[in-house]
Amino acid sequence: MIRLSLASALALFVFVLGARAAAAADDGNAPSSATRLAGDAGPEPPVTAATEPTQPAAEATQPAAEPVPRTAEPAPRPTAEDGAPIGHAAPPTEAATHGAGPVRAGLEVFAQYSYRNLVGPGNNQTWFHAFDVPRAHAALEGELDGARGRVVLEATRSASEGSLLGVAGDSLVLRIREAYGAYRVVAPLELSAGVIPTLTVPNLDGTWMLRPVAPSALEASGLMSAADLGAKARVDLPRGFGWLAAAAYNGDGYTNRELNRGKTFEGAAEVHPLPNGALRPLGVFGSYVAGSTGTSLARADRVTGGLVWQGSRVRGGAYFTHAWGVAQLGTQRAMLASAFVRVEPVPRLLLGARADHTIRDSAVSPTGAFTTVLGSVGYRVALPVETFLALSRSIPTARAQSEVPGSNAWELRAIVRVVF
Repeated sequence: MIRLSLASALALFVFVLGARAAAAADDGNAPSSATRLAGDAGPEPPVTAATEPTQPAAEATQPAAEPVPRTAEPAPRPTAEDGAPIGHAAPPTEAATHGAGPVRAGLEVFAQYSYRNLVGPGNNQTWFHAFDVPRAHAALEGELDGARGRVVLEATRSASEGSLLGVAGDSLVLRIREAYGAYRVVAPLELSAGVIPTLTVPNLDGTWMLRPVAPSALEASGLMSAADLGAKARVDLPRGFGWLAAAAYNGDGYTNRELNRGKTFEGAAEVHPLPNGALRPLGVFGSYVAGSTGTSLARADRVTGGLVWQGSRVRGGAYFTHAWGVAQLGTQRAMLASAFVRVEPVPRLLLGARADHTIRDSAVSPTGAFTTVLGSVGYRVALPVETFLALSRSIPTARAQSEVPGSNAWELRAIVRVVF
């Protein structure tokens, strides 16, 4: 009996050990609650502190794994159907401004065919046509840690206006259009020096955004230059209210060397009074230039004021300039009024119009004045390619026509612009 009892107890002990081992094996092979079928009986019991399996001490002391950082989604690539920048002007020159990275290279080319019909005295008419490259820019720009540098090379005819002979006949040669270094001292303030864009002409050109069709009336009339050698400080106002800037230049533009001891000073501001609503594109622009030009230190002061609308699909403006001093004549006064508009009614289609009126000398009678009317139709073939067809008509007064031969004319041009 004793032997039988011991054998029974031993068999029971072995049976219990085997059952527990089988249960442990079944638990390891059982599917989790995420993979159970809908027909399984009942939900899994909740894990409590009493039933939760304990981890070994070495495992429990291991630090938790750091979360994997999410990669930022790439910014959407610009397309040919994107609108213009809202509430500010486009860059003065756009080569190398469309890429990404700390160093960018680019180019901008305007190529055109023009047909010009001239009306002379006695209604004597003649015509002329030619292919031309009004603009060819190669640019390199770098930016890092608040510092920025930009160099723009520009092609131009080696002979000056009115001359027939230059370098190798009248070859296209390269000159510096922009070459400056800039540093953002604090978030709103940037200082720059070198061959820098001026304040008035680039802002008006960048508002219209049809520079392939025509330069601004201020530049075309010779009253102001688009760039000069000097230094500039610009402050961006908070919350999109606009900007303020002041600059000092040699005063004879980037195409001429300094010929006197005087310097030219320019101050300008553009204020957007309602930057957060539907009137965000509306701005008030004003500038004043106090300077001199030429060997005679002739006065060259200009005051400009007007309104601009810098919208995505509609851009335009109107301004008036009073000039004291024209070319080497410091006592001559000139006035200029201009109104312009650019409309993109559907993506890629670009419509433009402009009207300019220039009084060459307000002190003489009869007045010598020009009125120029321009219209254009363009199409953005791809993001870097735009084509335009432009028609312009220049109507001078009798005095202006006698002083400026060839000013009574109309012109038809076909233009292609490529920019990277």
